[in-house]
Amino acid sequence: METSTEKVIRLLLTYPKRKWKQKELAEAVNCSRAFLSKLTKKLTERGIIARPYKNQIILLSFTNALNFWQTIRKLPKPTYIKTKLSQEQITKKLNMDCCITLFYSAWLRTKFMKTSTIEVYVLKDKIKNFIRHFGEESKEPTSFTVFQADKDVFLGSEKINNLNLVSIVQNYVDLIIYGGTGTRVALKLSEKYNLLGI
Repeated sequence: METSTEKVIRLLLTYPKRKWKQKELAEAVNCSRAFLSKLTKKLTERGIIARPYKNQIILLSFTNALNFWQTIRKLPKPTYIKTKLSQEQITKKLNMDCCITLFYSAWLRTKFMKTSTIEVYVLKDKIKNFIRHFGEESKEPTSFTVFQADKDVFLGSEKINNLNLVSIVQNYVDLIIYGGTGTRVALKLSEKYNLLGI
């Protein structure tokens, strides 16, 4: 699944104004202090964080952190769901065990490039029941895609139209690494929420 580096970056971007103690950050992402010490040195060299005091860590450049995250992020392997339900019927059945990402999430936020697809993250221990709830697994791509995730992907999630969406930064990075039209949609998301400070 995800690396501790990615979890640290997500945490810093989700709470960009927070001042972290090294111990707190290590506990929050469940990594060793030795690992975090090496990582903070690397992130300081990249201009992503600053260490104003010995044990304090603050986000220095939101944009640098976002750009770094998209270089290390990989979407999990997709699982496609074959279902007889319409997009509207699917959204009515979605619950807190999932978080919408990619194009449908961006559409709900920006109303740019309407999509007929739904892409969600589902907690890894709930994925089998989740799929059964909607239909069955398909070997061929469908308009309903599920990605297995751990709870960290749900960090900073928000509700729109009573649907659980990944955080804006998660949505942006997922779209960028998806590529193709994902990049165009990510840029629209970035414009609306001023993610790159432009």
